[in-house]
Amino acid sequence: YMNITSLDQMIHDTVAKYLKKQLIVAGNWKMNMTVQEGMNFLEKIGNTDANVIIFPPYTTLALLAGEMRKRGIHYGPQNFHFLDKGAYTGEISIPMIRELGCGFLLAGHSERRQYYNETDDILQKKVVKGVSSGFQVVLCIGENLEERKSGKWRNRLAEQMILDLKDLGHHELDSVLIAYEPVWAIGTGVSASIEEIEETHCFLKAFMRKIFGRELPILYGGSVNENNALKIGACSVVDGFLIGGASLDPDKFLKIIEISKRV
Repeated sequence: YMNITSLDQMIHDTVAKYLKKQLIVAGNWKMNMTVQEGMNFLEKIGNTDANVIIFPPYTTLALLAGEMRKRGIHYGPQNFHFLDKGAYTGEISIPMIRELGCGFLLAGHSERRQYYNETDDILQKKVVKGVSSGFQVVLCIGENLEERKSGKWRNRLAEQMILDLKDLGHHELDSVLIAYEPVWAIGTGVSASIEEIEETHCFLKAFMRKIFGRELPILYGGSVNENNALKIGACSVVDGFLIGGASLDPDKFLKIIEISKRV
């Protein structure tokens, strides 16, 4: 006979499976895709009723915004400034983004943190600006290989969440999604193991409940592709994906979208 603990766990898992929301599939094109390439990509993707978000480069974003909107695809920039205007060469502001009909903003990607020295203080200002301006903000957090191996990854992820989400009210948190990026798995072709993903997402959700009194959706972003998306998406604590390389290939991206509908 099955013991009570096992029965309770089975019921919990079954309920979680059937109450789980459709996964979010977000693609980060990074510094890829000309306008023509982007148009060809969208033609292959077609219309969608899935939860799809694309973060293209600025030029492609500006010219393909209408096309993405017609196809049911949400979209937004890969970066933005926390001020509305000023002498900040190379930056883009919220009023510029709003004019394009964007609904989402990407903030704190590991490449922005690493190559452009985006600090948690800067990201906190960005998150507050984005949320207060009516956007959904996808905030990226993650740890490097040394932090993972030394066991310091929990402290690093907790620190990023506390600093980056500081001063947000309870209802403002409704506008935030977390994208967990194991930095050591980005662009390497090596994804974290299912056990590592589950352990990390469980830690993050428990930490959220403790600090914020609630959970936020967590996307997994670390070399997600059409071959591992099903196993990763089947984890009850994974709410979607933030995809890099595989989001540049329409065939691969379509497969992941289809997977997101049946997990």
